[in-house]
Amino acid sequence: MDLYWYYVDPLYPFLDQQRFEHSYRALFAGTTIDADERIFVSTLNLVFALSTQLIESMTPEQRDSSSQAYFKRAQDLLQFSLWDTGSIELIQCLLIMSQYLQSTNNPHQTWMVVGSVVRIAQGLGLHLPETSSELSSESERNLIKRIWHGCLLMDRMIAITHGRPAMISDQLASSVVLPSIPDPGDTTKNGIQLDAVSSYKLRYQGFFHKSLELYEVIHHAVLAFYSSTSPLRSPIHPGAAGHSSQRSSERPELDLGKALQLDQRLTKWEKSLPSFLKINEPETTLDEVFRRQAVILRIRLLHARMLLLRPMLACFCLSQSPEPSRVCDDLSSRVVQQCAMVCVEAAQSLISVIVQFQRHDGSLGLLPAWWYRVFYIYTAAAVLVAARLRPAVFSSLDISRSWNQAMGLLHDHESLGPSARRCAAALQILSTKMFQEHQPQSTTLPNTEVSSAVPGMSNGQQETFDMPFSYMTQDTAFNMDAISFDMSDFSWLNSMPGSL
Repeated sequence: MDLYWYYVDPLYPFLDQQRFEHSYRALFAGTTIDADERIFVSTLNLVFALSTQLIESMTPEQRDSSSQAYFKRAQDLLQFSLWDTGSIELIQCLLIMSQYLQSTNNPHQTWMVVGSVVRIAQGLGLHLPETSSELSSESERNLIKRIWHGCLLMDRMIAITHGRPAMISDQLASSVVLPSIPDPGDTTKNGIQLDAVSSYKLRYQGFFHKSLELYEVIHHAVLAFYSSTSPLRSPIHPGAAGHSSQRSSERPELDLGKALQLDQRLTKWEKSLPSFLKINEPETTLDEVFRRQAVILRIRLLHARMLLLRPMLACFCLSQSPEPSRVCDDLSSRVVQQCAMVCVEAAQSLISVIVQFQRHDGSLGLLPAWWYRVFYIYTAAAVLVAARLRPAVFSSLDISRSWNQAMGLLHDHESLGPSARRCAAALQILSTKMFQEHQPQSTTLPNTEVSSAVPGMSNGQQETFDMPFSYMTQDTAFNMDAISFDMSDFSWLNSMPGSL
């Protein structure tokens, strides 16, 4: 359980550690526990399953076998029924189950579990401020608030990663207020003196608080640019791939004002971070837990900025004009270009952060879990693929360097699970299709050849990188002819390989 308390609980404080460990000791001592024993043991097995997935030194086969055994035991014990009212313990159990399922290739199960836990929480009234305020114990009040906001966080995260609508409305999201985060030098709360332990616990939960704020901004970005009514959800079919003038004339209209407003909210959020959650704080002044929280918040911020500005990047790449003089001939076009540039910079920075803090000793170090890392790396690398369409704007050497780093990271993650392999394959196919699309007919590469070349970049400028994905030319699952990407439809930019 030490892995759980060290790596998971600081990010997702869904359990009361003191109470949980008391029940754990009572269970093995054979004494009565102050909880539903069946749900507690199920939760305990889910903690073991999730913690096992974090042991990167194990082989994928060992890790999957062990974690699946714990998960199956938890399922058998839970016996969850849709007709039951539910309980706080059940909500905690399902929240941890949803986290475990994120580490597996079961998006539908993850989606259904999060949906169920939200409904159970609402059925118990956790979304109402009076439910927690009427409790006499402050620790109980804070736990209930954290559990409800845990439902909110998982709802937002799953909606973003799986491209599905969130369940919890904006009004309900803000109805229950979390405790404020004290500054490092602040030793009082509401005029009451705080001891060192209480102050530390509040700061310990500061990451959770700031994550919720960040995901609310991301949620609004998704509503503005990724919902069913978004202009980018209507694919453009300009006919032949070479009709770039038609691409320009049919460019979807984006709400640039909304994009700038949300970007300003991201900047304001970043400035509001307390010092112990800033990545640039001297290492000697930060506890290891806070340092990891700061690194993960930085990664999440960069991902949020990419997510917000990707529609502008897609729009910028779609609007290529055969006449250079027509490019950026109005204010909106210039704003779109600047947004695209910031999006690419965020992608490169995200890759650099993961490279900087990556460990090779089988431990997480300061980074998020490996399945989140694969998701972030793929998202950033897909942005780089789009940037390659505009070599006159984006430095080909810089893009190539970041691309090589991303593919190297995915190669390193192949030993952790199949998702890294699928992501690498999808990115290679995208890159190759892109290269073929923008090469003269006489120099187009054969379909069976995989290249990491950068479109618009001469061979003399290319950085060498021996791609470690030899299976791409051998495995029929990655048949280049069987996969078609319409380069006038940038939906692939916003997709994970499972939907490609």
